[in-house]
Amino acid sequence: MHLPEAVGWENTSEIVHMSSDKEYAAVAIVFCDDKLVVEKRTTSKDDPWSGQFSLPGGHYTEGDEILKSTAIRETFEETGIDLKRNAKYLGHFGPFVPGNRQNMQVYAYVFEIPKLVSFVPSSESEYLTWLELSELERSEEFMGISYKFKQGIIWGLTARVISKFLELSKHRTK
Repeated sequence: MHLPEAVGWENTSEIVHMSSDKEYAAVAIVFCDDKLVVEKRTTSKDDPWSGQFSLPGGHYTEGDEILKSTAIRETFEETGIDLKRNAKYLGHFGPFVPGNRQNMQVYAYVFEIPKLVSFVPSSESEYLTWLELSELERSEEFMGISYKFKQGIIWGLTARVISKFLELSKHRTK
């Protein structure tokens, strides 16, 4: 899938206006040739999303210039993909609020890379994969929207982000 320049993103600027009374996080939708990067998070008692399938991303820190920088930094830390050098930024959308963190807003930043690259996984990921979008089977049986694929189930906030991405890109799954 190659997305055109203007595909209906809610905001193509790089800035999200953040307030001091909320937590913020960013995820990256990194895609190439109808595939996107998905990770299975390492099991850890300190991670509320431990063991789940997710997009690369994490919490905003004061060292991040803007929230887009969080998505870029976390993607590099978790996958080894350098979005500053190897990707075309297409925009962002959100916010999404995790069910277990009502005071947090998560934004999704969309990047297209020209060719599939190998991963340099971190200790945060049990494994990383290039997931073929055609492999996703949408379901609404498991805690709202979910996507089944051969490695498991994507659900919760990640499923909502992917659903919005597919809607905005007009890509359909099974």
